[in-house]
Amino acid sequence: MRFVKVLVLVLVFFISMMFFVQNNAVLSQTVTLKLDLFFDTAWSSIELPFYFMVLCAFLLGALLTMLLLMISRMRAGAALRRANKRIRVLEKELNSLRNLPLETARKAPEPVAAPAPVAPAEPTPAKAG
Repeated sequence: MRFVKVLVLVLVFFISMMFFVQNNAVLSQTVTLKLDLFFDTAWSSIELPFYFMVLCAFLLGALLTMLLLMISRMRAGAALRRANKRIRVLEKELNSLRNLPLETARKAPEPVAAPAPVAPAEPTPAKAG
């Protein structure tokens, strides 16, 4: 499995390097980001190379993915702790039920059987007269 992971990482690295080499002229152009809200103020950034924007977007995506994975892992850990606590409680209950004396179990009242249902009487035909 590690071999496959390393092979995939090398392949991704190779493809990304080919992307940057083949698009060097386009990625070297500078870009100025502008934010113009409906107010009087407009913000603009300094001139940044386009490859910097691509790398920042990749980094932001990686960080958000790590954050989501950490949240998921923390929830799974909390669920595991709750399940383990429930298991311990149920095992204690099972052990206490196993150690009950047999006389206590024999003295338990038996359930009462329900009375047998009574068949309805058949209706008698009325005589015409």
